[in-house]
Amino acid sequence: MFCSKISLQSDLSELSEIEFLAEDIMQQFKIEEDFSGVISVPLYECVKNAIVHGNKCNKDKKVNIETQWEKSKLSFSITDEGQGFDYNSLLQKGIEQRKGNGLLLVEMLTEDLSFSNNGSQVSYKVNVPFSLPIGNERISVLKQSQEVVKNVRMTV
Repeated sequence: MFCSKISLQSDLSELSEIEFLAEDIMQQFKIEEDFSGVISVPLYECVKNAIVHGNKCNKDKKVNIETQWEKSKLSFSITDEGQGFDYNSLLQKGIEQRKGNGLLLVEMLTEDLSFSNNGSQVSYKVNVPFSLPIGNERISVLKQSQEVVKNVRMTV
């Protein structure tokens, strides 16, 4: 299983690191450029929310990001050191009643969106075609209809 963990200072200037992380994930898993927004937008929005709303831009606090390959999907978990928030209340509000569109974008682009630790941790999965390097083999994972197709081929 692939797993990556990084920790960022709660400073909006750190958001540029998210672009690098998203690019690295796309290169590592051979994800086509067409899917860059599915990777980068939810990640950017969740980290920005963690910095601004969770940690209140307190540079002494960290935002932790964990990425892993799990059951043919990429899984992300973003954790801040804040007090959390009433995510159930927010999710029940209509689109027009929400302050911003960040969480709405995350909801639209991801699967299995969940909150824990009183809202200070958000987790989600994305379903995009990617390849997983394993030793001298590369497993390509594609979702077609309801069936996951695995195609093993040798890398050059």
